[in-house]
Amino acid sequence: MSDNHQYPFDARILPDPETKNRLVTNLNERFSEPRLGIHVSDLVYCLRQSVFRKITPKPNGECELSYYTAGRGHHDLLEGLHGAQREVQRDWEGVQAHFDLLDEQVLEIKTSRSAEREPKRHWILQLAFYCVIQNQSTGKLIVLYLYPQRATKGNPKPSPDMIQTYTVNFPNIEEVRRVLRERRDLLVKALEARNPTLVPGVMYDKDSKWLCKHCQYKSECESQESNNPTETRSATKPKGGENA
Repeated sequence: MSDNHQYPFDARILPDPETKNRLVTNLNERFSEPRLGIHVSDLVYCLRQSVFRKITPKPNGECELSYYTAGRGHHDLLEGLHGAQREVQRDWEGVQAHFDLLDEQVLEIKTSRSAEREPKRHWILQLAFYCVIQNQSTGKLIVLYLYPQRATKGNPKPSPDMIQTYTVNFPNIEEVRRVLRERRDLLVKALEARNPTLVPGVMYDKDSKWLCKHCQYKSECESQESNNPTETRSATKPKGGENA
């Protein structure tokens, strides 16, 4: 490995694939073990990816492992500072929830590499489902941003915020409950049939199609899409104004 830096001593920097392989193996043992049952996180992102993961599990790639490791470290720090109940587990109608924090309300912690300073759609969806399970209509969101905003022509005055907190109200919690049950039932049906095309993917969803970029099942999903375009587009089409 070439090194253009000038050190006041001799430094010979060589790749160490053995340590990397051990690290990746250890991280995969922690983060890639299939989880039994249906979790809220299975219902928040891409339902089709959730089906693929359960019927044909694969080890995580380096990109996913990097995200999980960084996010886990930030969660541990923020949870330890807050003083509320940590890592609270709940079961609700066949769905398992794992709250980051529970005080008077559910508190969900997110880390973000995005330059945008607006809550992500899937963050709010997950918090809404947690509120249903906790039988509340209000939750809290804590966001830790990993990179500062840079000034651009479109954004000449970047936000200095690196930590943002929100109180989120769900006036019609019954509607949230309906959506949660609908997504749960879709996932159960697809798992029983072992058929990922029975649930919506996110390739046509402008808010969530970024998930496709690093998805481990992208080729399988694209193959099913090309073989069954009518079926997969129908499953992906939002119902009642709610995107998949």
